[in-house]
Amino acid sequence: MEEDLTFLRSLCDDSAPREQRIKLVKTRAASSFSSPEHQIVFESIRALLSSGPVTTERLGIHLTKRGFPDIDAHDYCAEGNPKF
Repeated sequence: MEEDLTFLRSLCDDSAPREQRIKLVKTRAASSFSSPEHQIVFESIRALLSSGPVTTERLGIHLTKRGFPDIDAHDYCAEGNPKF
């Protein structure tokens, strides 16, 4: 599960080239995650990445619109997580 979290955080990391992150999304798109929350976050990141940066604010809004307001976007985005 920690690997999934690390992977999702890397997709939000704007210091990595966007094209590289899009390729990572494509390699993982067909597989599922061990946690339903991680799967939900992945789907939102995939949708957001195609139209710009994935920020805490954009991810939080997207998750809320999808019906998941309780998922904390700060757990996944660099600017919201000082552990990066």
